[in-house]
Amino acid sequence: MQKIRKILVLLVSLLLTSGATFADCEVPASGDPDDPTGYDPNCLPLDNWLIVLFIAGLAFATWYLHNKQKKEAIA
Repeated sequence: MQKIRKILVLLVSLLLTSGATFADCEVPASGDPDDPTGYDPNCLPLDNWLIVLFIAGLAFATWYLHNKQKKEAIA
């Protein structure tokens, strides 16, 4: 069972890293539709509002762990 789990973790990590590599743009997009040299609507950077996503994930993790700890203290 442990060997299958290690193989599965390795396989998932390889798939995730290869997916992130293929998601990278070859030519950086300028974001300007009037610029014909660097604009590709399918290749826009994902950097808008990521801090909000990080804060939401941190808040959810804190809430989840707090509730889990509270349930263990009751039991």
